[in-house]
Amino acid sequence: MTHASDSSSRATSATSWAEIDLQALRHNVEVLRGQAHPAAVAAVVKADAYGHGAVTVASAALDAGATSLCVFTVPEAIQLRQAGIDAPILCMGPVLADDPESVARFDIAAVVESAATANRLAKAGEAAARAIRVQINVDSGMQRYGLPHEEALDLAATIRSHEWLELEAVFTHFPEAGNADRRPSLHAFRRFQRTADRIRAPIRHAAASAAVFNLPEASLGFVRAGIALYGADPAPDLASPLAAELQPVLSWRTTLLAIRQVARGESVSYGGLWTADRDSRIGVTGVGYADGLARRLSSHGHMLVRGRRAPIRGAICMDSAMIDLTEIPEAVVGDVVTILGADGTDSIGAWDIAGQLDTIPYEIFTGIAARVPRVAIDESD
Repeated sequence: MTHASDSSSRATSATSWAEIDLQALRHNVEVLRGQAHPAAVAAVVKADAYGHGAVTVASAALDAGATSLCVFTVPEAIQLRQAGIDAPILCMGPVLADDPESVARFDIAAVVESAATANRLAKAGEAAARAIRVQINVDSGMQRYGLPHEEALDLAATIRSHEWLELEAVFTHFPEAGNADRRPSLHAFRRFQRTADRIRAPIRHAAASAAVFNLPEASLGFVRAGIALYGADPAPDLASPLAAELQPVLSWRTTLLAIRQVARGESVSYGGLWTADRDSRIGVTGVGYADGLARRLSSHGHMLVRGRRAPIRGAICMDSAMIDLTEIPEAVVGDVVTILGADGTDSIGAWDIAGQLDTIPYEIFTGIAARVPRVAIDESD
């Protein structure tokens, strides 16, 4: 049996670190490619690849067969370009005032939401002597950035009037693709298809992670793989056997920095939130809410030590959290502690923590602070 304490990936200059399993990432790309075929896979690496590290994830995903990348902001796309990544990149967020020049310079596909944005991008394309690739987002009920259908048709005509704009795609995003009742999403998809037929862009895309498994009809030109790329089932209530093949990519670990003997009746950490009802052995770990460990897990979350669950005791601090080692007498200072991930035969998944916090894995991953190093692990090397 292998425990996290056997890992050689510990980042010695940090008190907690996130291990990024590139072999698992490549496996997930293969699962997604198989499910989406013949559609291609675009890796969604916005928000620093959901907290996994954008450049590392983008490179590995492309090597595994993803054909393009999606981000939300132009600076996210620039980071990838400056790292030497030359694959197609779609910036799915709004084009801000200072963005058009960079969009042209770094060959970024942009989403156009108005005639004014089309004009600004066309001027930047003319100045750079480069046609800018643009896409139109059609609303399917998100009420977010997508355009109403008739406005999308009008905007397509405006885009085609500009010499320096190339309308390459039309797309949408479903708000209910992970629901057991597929009818609302199918209705939205059919309406999108009718509008796309009239817009006549070369590429269409509609499916994000949940739709890849629950609405395969919507795979179209390519699918936008976000949370599934990182190994979290986008709709666990549906119990898709294919989504069950996904493997977690990120494991978050820390170390035991100290062990305290706490007598029965003594409290642990701020505010006396937990008082020992027996003589206890309390471990001090090097992770806290400044690292992204939610303070709401105080006194009811768990971590793994030597393959066994250690309850969090007392209030989580900014830089540390205390765990109960009374039932793990073999634990010693320096042991690796798993916050998120597997250790031995037990594991704590992103959905497990999300369930305790009444949230979703997206927030768990992206909430891990930048000061936590991301350490790439590739067991295939």
